[in-house]
This record gives sequence, C-alpha cells and structure tokens, in this order.
Amino acid sequence: MNIWRWIAGVLGVLLIIVALRMTYVQTFVGGAGETFSGWVDILMGAPERARLVKLQNAFLRNNMSLKPHQTDYVYEVTSSIDKVRLFYSRYCLADDKNPYLFGNNLMKFCSDINQTGVLDPL
Repeated sequence: MNIWRWIAGVLGVLLIIVALRMTYVQTFVGGAGETFSGWVDILMGAPERARLVKLQNAFLRNNMSLKPHQTDYVYEVTSSIDKVRLFYSRYCLADDKNPYLFGNNLMKFCSDINQTGVLDPL
C-alpha cells in the first residue's frame, strides 16, 4: 500500500511540473507576481508620496500668483524625492537661476521644502 502512495506522489509532482511549464500558466503566475510587486511598490512609496503631497499643498494652497506653467513645474519637481533634492541643491543652496520659480516664489518654495521635512530621512 505504501508503494501506491509513493507512485501517486511522484505522479502528482510530475503533473505540477508539467503544468507550471505550460505557457498560459506561466503567464497567469507571472501576471500575479507583477501585480503583487506593484502593490509592494505602492505600499513602500506611500510615506514618500505623503511627504510630497504635503509639500505641494503647503506651497500651492495660498499661492495665487503662480501661472499655469509654474504650477505644472511645481508638480513635476514634487513628483519624486530625488527631483526635490536636485531642485533644493541647485536652486536653494547653490543659488542658481530658475526660469520658472524666482523671487518670493522661490524663497517660499525653498522654505516649504525645509518646513515640511521632505528631505529628512524616512
């Protein structure tokens, strides 16, 4: 009786191996893996995204003097922490000239970057 269990086990493993090698099964399992990976990326990026939204709200909420292209630029700069870091080092610390934000708007944006803690480590 024990031999029949062993044979059934071997056949079961062989069927699983054959099934996993089929193209449509690989596509399904691969798609599920990509979906799971996407969920993990979203969850890991949530704290960063929250900081960026806080910065956007702090700067754009009461700033009615911005033109549409300037607002678009702020959204582009605040699309990632790396872009904010680059902006901050280039235009706030190195005092380079920015064609989109200048004068009081630039000073306020630099101040908001500091006050919202976007550049602080997570």
